[in-house]
Order: sequence, then structure tokens, then C-alpha cells
Amino acid sequence: MYKTILIGGINRSGGSLLQRLFDGHPKVASYPLEFSFSRDESFYPIFESYTGIPLSVPELTGNESKETLYKLLHLPLEKPTVITEWGKEKSDPLGVRQNYIEKAFYDNYQTDFDHDQFFKKIEANRQGVRNFAELFDIRHKAYFSAWDHGKYSQDAEYVCMHDSSGIYITNMDVYFREFPGAAFIYPIRDVFGYIASEKTRLARRYFGSRRFAWPKFPNRLVKMFDQYDLEAQVRAWLVSVTRGALLQEKFGHTNKFVIYRNENLVQRTEDTMRSLCRVVGLEFSDVLLRPTIAGKPWGGNSHQGRQDGISAALATYYPQVLRQSELDLISRMTANVTKYLNEINQTPVDLTNLPREHLLDYGYQKKYFDDKDKIALYSALVNAPRRRIMIKAPTGIALLAYLYSKYVRAVHMPRMLKLKWFPGVGKQNYT
Repeated sequence: MYKTILIGGINRSGGSLLQRLFDGHPKVASYPLEFSFSRDESFYPIFESYTGIPLSVPELTGNESKETLYKLLHLPLEKPTVITEWGKEKSDPLGVRQNYIEKAFYDNYQTDFDHDQFFKKIEANRQGVRNFAELFDIRHKAYFSAWDHGKYSQDAEYVCMHDSSGIYITNMDVYFREFPGAAFIYPIRDVFGYIASEKTRLARRYFGSRRFAWPKFPNRLVKMFDQYDLEAQVRAWLVSVTRGALLQEKFGHTNKFVIYRNENLVQRTEDTMRSLCRVVGLEFSDVLLRPTIAGKPWGGNSHQGRQDGISAALATYYPQVLRQSELDLISRMTANVTKYLNEINQTPVDLTNLPREHLLDYGYQKKYFDDKDKIALYSALVNAPRRRIMIKAPTGIALLAYLYSKYVRAVHMPRMLKLKWFPGVGKQNYT
């Protein structure tokens, strides 16, 4: 059975970079997309999707239907179809198809995935599994054997997954109990870099640019954008730090639950990777210093465009997209926590010494920590406002956004025609 490395935090925190660094190691099979466990809907069916929705490691009864098991495995019941209609494009649920890799935003790779083989192996082995770790192991082995004829898992002993909402797993104790030798790695990104990246994502949606690799969305338009809830974004970051501190109180900070700063990974890559390897039990190799996907150089997934390797500049561009009033508000809300984190230059990061009065909602989270339903409800509620639109009277920026969206659509018209009439030819991932 594979040993599991699960990178879980909140979105735009650097988890994708760490997954891509693990990608090149011969002992690690690294997924080319994000996924981990299912939404925790024990309190209410969740119909939206945003970082902070609680997750749960399922405990199997042995009576699950095929439909239930496939949902738990994040699998469609049938081979997914490629949608080529403007505005309705979706990421591939399996992350790979002909010349498409989910996390390859700026790169063009020749690749393929044998869907028939994958589902046949799932069906042949899913009967009689005793727990969710065994079920996931069946998925892993079927997946990596079907992707380019098993090229990326020949000697693998570990499987690496990444989930931007992973810090909100409501039953982390079950994860460590059911997955032998598992590690959980939580990235914390500097709050200014995090807000800058999240604001850029929201601005791109507002201006109709979406997640397309080109044309590169101008930072000056991001700076003009103000129809989002900045305080909600800052609170979400602070709440995630509080949850990290509570998880360290329970599981320790140097064992299998480990926190690192994304800035340390970028600026002190070798020291940070060596420390993480010690936690995981993986032998260090120089290949861990170069981000790859499917064993090839990875151009990143930054809104700032394609990156060559690890770019330290991504930690310092935030003044280009955040106005002074935004910087001042972020500083006021996070000063104590940011000061504590900025003084830590090693991995793992220890949050247990961070004064509890500096942690947002520590009392609430501590009170509900072991109450699975209540902490799930808290997590969903506290993160929901992050997508709130601040309704204002229309200004010139609304007209600019409309015109820019039409420009983006015109630029992408040849691509849409190519995807429709020549499926699988050339680069396929533009989302």
C-alpha cells in the first residue's frame, strides 16, 4: 500500500508548488490535479464549492453502492466528455486526457490516459475493501497504471495528493488512523501574497478573463478592482492559522502533521525540502529542488504568468495589485500573527507558542474542535463570505470589465474552434 503525503491548506498558499517538487522523486507518484476526501455533508447538503467547505475521511460500512463509492473516489460513472462551448468549459475530473494535464496551465505536454483500463481495474478490485485507505489505494494504483502506461509510478512507494481545502478535514484523527505511515503537510503563505493572489483571481472573473493562461491579465486592472470583501479574505486566512495551531495542539508539530511557510520553501528550498523529507520518511534527492509535472519542467500556476522553476518574485509583487488602503487594513488585522510568522526561518513551523489572544476565533474553534458537526458548520459559515460581491453603483470599471470580457472572447475564438474540430490536437488545457 502506498504511503500518503497529503498537502492541505487553503487556496493560493503554495501547495501546488510543493506537490510539483515531490513529483520528480522516483519514490513518489504525484497526482496532476487537486483532490483528497469528500465534503462533509452531515449537517446539510452542500451545493456550492469554495475553499473552507469541510471535508471528511469516510468510514466504510461495507454496504456502499457503486454510485456511493465512485462519489467518494471523486470519479464519474462514465468517461467524462469534453465541453467546448464558451463559458461552460470545465476542468477534467480525472486531471488527464489526450494532451491535457489539469495543473499544466502554461505548458504543452504530450500525454494520454487509458480510461477503460482505469475503470476496469477499479471494478475488479473494489469489492471487499475493509476501509477507505484500501479503497483509495485501489484508485491510486489504477490511476497511475492507466496514465501513460504507468510511466510515473514504476518505483513509487508514496502517493502525493493536494487539496486547497484540506486543513478543514473534520476528522483528522481518522486520516492518521486509517492511512498507515501518512503525513499531512500544511502550507502557510504570507498574508499579503495570499490576498494579492486571491484578489487577482476574483478580478479575473469580474473582467471575464477567467483562468486563461493568455492574454495575461494586467495588474493595473487588478489594482482598480474593489468589488470584493477584503475583510472576509483576511479573516479566512487568520481562521486557517488558528485551525493549524489547534491541530498542532492535538498532533504535535514535528511528527506527521507539519506546517511550513511558503516563503521558506521559495527562499530556502533545499533546507525546507530536507526537513519535510525527514517528516515523511523520504530520502532526499536533488530532484526535489525543481518543480515538475509528469517528470517535465512545470511553468507554475501563478496569475503572474509562466514561471521558470521557483520564482522568489512571486513573494514580492503584491504592491502591484493591492492599494495602500488595502495594505493598511491587512496590516491592522494581522500584525501580531504576521510578526510571529516572519521570525520563523525553519521547518516545521511551531504555532503552539503563538499567543492565543492573537488567533482569530480561537475560543470558538477550541470549543467545537471535537464536535464534528459543529466544526463543519463553523468552517462552512466562516469561509462563505469570501465569495461575497460588494454591490455598488456602477462605475466606469463595470464598462471596462464588459469591454475586456469581449476582447478575451474574441482572442479565444480560434482556440474554441480548434478544440471543437480538432480534439486532442496540441495543447488542450487553457483553463
